[in-house]
Amino acid sequence: MNQTLVPILWVAMALPALLLIQRWIHQHLHGMSLLATGKAERAVALYALILLPGVLLHELSHWLMATFVGVRTGSFSLIPRAQADGSVQLGYVEYYKGRALGPIRESLIGGAPLMAGTAVILLIGFRVFGVADLATAVQSGNVDSLAAALDQLFQTNDFLVWLYLLFAVGNAMMPSRSDRRAWPAFLLLLGGMAVLLAVLGIGDVIFAGAANLAATIFGYLGLAFSMIIAVDILFVLVIVAVEELLSRIRGSEVVYR
Repeated sequence: MNQTLVPILWVAMALPALLLIQRWIHQHLHGMSLLATGKAERAVALYALILLPGVLLHELSHWLMATFVGVRTGSFSLIPRAQADGSVQLGYVEYYKGRALGPIRESLIGGAPLMAGTAVILLIGFRVFGVADLATAVQSGNVDSLAAALDQLFQTNDFLVWLYLLFAVGNAMMPSRSDRRAWPAFLLLLGGMAVLLAVLGIGDVIFAGAANLAATIFGYLGLAFSMIIAVDILFVLVIVAVEELLSRIRGSEVVYR
């Protein structure tokens, strides 16, 4: 198989699984918060508080990217708002969306949380948890090496704090529907440029470089997504246990639709 395609296929398989798990997590975090507080307004506040570090990074990355590409910004909020469809808007950043904005700058602003979140997750993974050593141990197939790597992982200082930060960032970094608004136009623009380069006969070298860049980017994305999935599975178990305990205490349960 072409080595360039491997990381792309990795992301293609990991992303649907990640989105499915995160949808469940957001629903049940909200439900758990409702059981804990007993009131809808307080539940929204608790739900937002749990994910606050990730929401802060999400909105701050929007603001920083907009400023970097020269787009005027407006208000910045981390106050959660319940929407008419039952969803919760955890925060927002206002920026000027006039005709001069264009699909490139808007796509960069919309994709900033994904870029920032991936960077933070990889930094924590490599610099704090030492996932490179764990990956090496897994590849070696040596049980003693794997046990030593896992022991080192769990011995990390402030292990639970860093684990929570991975959870909060990973579950708040995905671009929203409004963040992805300009992506189709941006992809269409890239496709048009590719066709033009091919017609002019100067695309081979550029395409080769682009393929290598894409492989690197998707490789990092695949690693970040896989790390989030592993962390989310742990937190799913915690959420299930806490929700079950609160249901027994309250004598009621949340019905999800």
